[in-house]
Amino acid sequence: MERVLKMKNKVFGKITTAVMAAAIMAGQAITAFADSDVKLDCANAVESSGWTQSVEFRYNNDDPDDLKGFDATRMTDQSVITVSYDILETYETDGSTGFPVELIFQSWSYPEDTSMVNTATGAVWAKVAPVEVDEENNTASFNYEDIVAAYGTSNFEKVDAILFGSTNDAKIKITAVTITNCKDEGHHWVDPTIAEQAKAQQEKEKEAQEKVKAAEQKNIIGIIIGIVAGVAVAVGVIWFIISSKSREAFDVSTGEFVDKKDAK
Repeated sequence: MERVLKMKNKVFGKITTAVMAAAIMAGQAITAFADSDVKLDCANAVESSGWTQSVEFRYNNDDPDDLKGFDATRMTDQSVITVSYDILETYETDGSTGFPVELIFQSWSYPEDTSMVNTATGAVWAKVAPVEVDEENNTASFNYEDIVAAYGTSNFEKVDAILFGSTNDAKIKITAVTITNCKDEGHHWVDPTIAEQAKAQQEKEKEAQEKVKAAEQKNIIGIIIGIVAGVAVAVGVIWFIISSKSREAFDVSTGEFVDKKDAK
């Protein structure tokens, strides 16, 4: 009976270990695919007032991960944009909005899926009011639903820039921007002309690299041939010296090497 219990405990222990390992692996997999927060670089922010902009984050096709820009297609329906700012001056106006900062989703690429587009210019200038303002800490939050409503679609493939600006309530300067629950990669639209130019440039660079590689290989072959030739010459010289010495004998009477056939 004791032996049976030990076997059962052993089996149970193995099952428990396997379950724990599976749980850890599942947790790692969930973490790997979890959405993450993106903190943008506000180094270019300036002071703004009266409906002007403090900072712009333009999509960078050459470097989509550039934190001075942002690909809006990385956002999910759980994303929240939180902005921090300094208030430099406040104004008393009849048309006060009640908040010092606004968000703008801009496009100049003729987005097809929104009725907010200006058909003459292909532009969208979608202004979004914050869903929450923390006056004590000078932060404002913008939720995904309000952004979609203002832009006219959840298809952000042609959002060319995200901007933060002042209302007529205050002079401000943006200090930090965080966008929560973002995908690791987006799928921003790229102008076919730019794509073709980029492809042509890549092919040109590849061709140049291949030429450099071919030249390096040619140089290596030349060096190898030179080394082999040098070794061959050295072997020939050594062989000549050895052969010459084998045909000579040392003449004790003269103290010199002489041809063996002349040796006495």
